[in-house]
Amino acid sequence: MLKDLQKLSTTKVMKHPLLDRWVRVLMSIDPKGKVPNINTATTRNMSVTTLEKLKMADPELYQTVFARPIEEIEDGRLQQHLYDQKFWTDDEEGLRENGFEHFANQIRDAKLKYENDKIEKEIEASRQRQEQQRLERERKASMSWIERIHEESKSQTTADVINNQLKYHGRVGTN
Repeated sequence: MLKDLQKLSTTKVMKHPLLDRWVRVLMSIDPKGKVPNINTATTRNMSVTTLEKLKMADPELYQTVFARPIEEIEDGRLQQHLYDQKFWTDDEEGLRENGFEHFANQIRDAKLKYENDKIEKEIEASRQRQEQQRLERERKASMSWIERIHEESKSQTTADVINNQLKYHGRVGTN
């Protein structure tokens, strides 16, 4: 009887640490479907649809259960990045191919954040330029005609003066 209790307690202790999460996620994906054994589940014995839904619902769980062991990955650089947990942006595809969906998603999210930040900075710079242009238009609109002529003459180069004389008078020189 003591041996039976020891067996029972060891069985309970030997439970896979992600079993509850596995069951919860797979039941949320397909409430009427069967939940495969987490210890024997492979990408070959599960439907592609279920695997794709699992990738979307919980990429970290997918990675933990289905990722290829690091030692079996043929790319030494990717292996080193996995050991160091420091990735480059071009690691994304290799990580996905080897089942490291969660890490690949982190890279994708970082790329998207960078692009969004870049776009936001460009938008803000454009807003500032537009505001400066608006203020300049308002300033010029409030100037008298003489003040505008005087200001324009200050900003003209000798080449501008010659070009304007040719354009409006057909010749260069004084009247």
